[in-house]
Amino acid sequence: MDVNNSLLWSAGPGPIPTVDHAQPVVHNPILLLIPVTIFLVTLPSLFQKPPQVYDKPRWYPHKDPILGLDVLFDIAQSVYNHRFLTFTADLINRFNGTITYLSLGRQAVYTIDPANIHAMLVDRTHSQDFGLGPTRRRNWKPLFGSGIFNSDGVTWKHHRSTLRPALSHAGPDMLEVFETHLQVLIRLVPDGRTVDLQRIFHALTLDVSTHLFLGASTEILPSLFGSDSDGSRGREFAAAFEYAQRAVSGIDDFSLSGICWRFVFGDARLDRALRTVHAFIDEAIDHASGGFTAGSGQVLLYKLLNEGRSREDIKYDMINLLAAGKDSMTSFMGSIWYILCQRQDILENLRAEISVLHGQPPTIEQLSKLTYLHMVLQEVLRLYPPVAANQRTAEVDTFLPRGGGADGKSPMRVPRGASVGYSVYAMHRMPEFFGPDADEFRPERWVDIGVRPKAYMPFHAGARTCLGQHLALALGKYSTVRLVQCYQRVENRNELPWEEKLGLNCSSRHGVLVGLSQCVS
Repeated sequence: MDVNNSLLWSAGPGPIPTVDHAQPVVHNPILLLIPVTIFLVTLPSLFQKPPQVYDKPRWYPHKDPILGLDVLFDIAQSVYNHRFLTFTADLINRFNGTITYLSLGRQAVYTIDPANIHAMLVDRTHSQDFGLGPTRRRNWKPLFGSGIFNSDGVTWKHHRSTLRPALSHAGPDMLEVFETHLQVLIRLVPDGRTVDLQRIFHALTLDVSTHLFLGASTEILPSLFGSDSDGSRGREFAAAFEYAQRAVSGIDDFSLSGICWRFVFGDARLDRALRTVHAFIDEAIDHASGGFTAGSGQVLLYKLLNEGRSREDIKYDMINLLAAGKDSMTSFMGSIWYILCQRQDILENLRAEISVLHGQPPTIEQLSKLTYLHMVLQEVLRLYPPVAANQRTAEVDTFLPRGGGADGKSPMRVPRGASVGYSVYAMHRMPEFFGPDADEFRPERWVDIGVRPKAYMPFHAGARTCLGQHLALALGKYSTVRLVQCYQRVENRNELPWEEKLGLNCSSRHGVLVGLSQCVS
């Protein structure tokens, strides 16, 4: 007998009830809300990160366990003595790559572990837990506004999408502009006399950047050699821009007296510098708004005006890009020639490779085929990355994959508001990624390495990878080729060892002193 029928029969006498299979089982529609509600309540959990088991972080052995003033004093002293990069590298290496410490009573982290840096910058979900932080945005705002280097989220995405097409590659027009200004350098550098190439490159890159982005060059390079060119307005802007960048980054004066003075009385010099910078950019916008001229279609400022963007957005875009273009290229080109003037073997290898050009300016395609030059520049960026250190702030309670446990290899919790600093400089010198001779300059290692290692981030990584990295590499290659072609003799005149000069970028504190001679026109 069918089981269902037996149950129905057992109910007692009477007709057998029939079941209409077309009717719904649940007759009360309110009951339908129960599973829907359960689904909506549990839905967010489906997208949450899997639960993590965190180990205790490896703490710095503070003498001041309340505020952490002891380590902050050591850090400030290392900056003042131009040893911040080596001090932090030595400290972090003693703690297996990641250290946790107190910064005015709040938890902070410093790391050189590629897994942690990759999580903050590259991982699609994890990187969203970290931002620039309110302190940086507040300190940088007077100069950079809410531009691409001082914003997060939707605002940052807007700036990046707008600027990407103009900075994604170097075209023939850009190389032509660069050649024009390089010829000024070649014409004015005195034969055989000691010159500071880093100072010259600083002027050169500002002249080139203002030419490319604003359509009018500052023309300060000739003034370095006593030329009568009308570059007084450009020199005023350059000096103000330099001071403003160092002041907002907080490292212009690390003395106690300087810090106390600014805290009590403010910084009148910064106020004057900001007015000069903003007035210079406003004048460029006014001039560009007056109408297009021949060739202006290739100038970034004209492109942005043609897109109908607000004046304030355009102004801060220009300030952000000029800072990045000027300082990064100055650091990069200075480091190239700091190496070449000391390593005549590398210089001669480059000269041999470049000889196929027969003294002619290279094209973009020809630059891409100079493999030894590319390895030299990769090695320069490894040992002397322009942005040698950086930091992010945890926007929510989150974690890092390494830094916890007795060996520092387990996940560690990072509370909301904690600063996480990281050193690209130290990471690029890790023997486990770059060999036992990681502190030495050896371009041939890139033949051995083959695929670019995860620990190599000269332009950083992830969504905020430097927009102008291809432009920087192209101009770095182009300038190196042209100067090697021109000068048959390059002498090292540096008497002091390399020391860091920190700002928004890192450069040589003592400059790059060389003697250039036997110029071939």
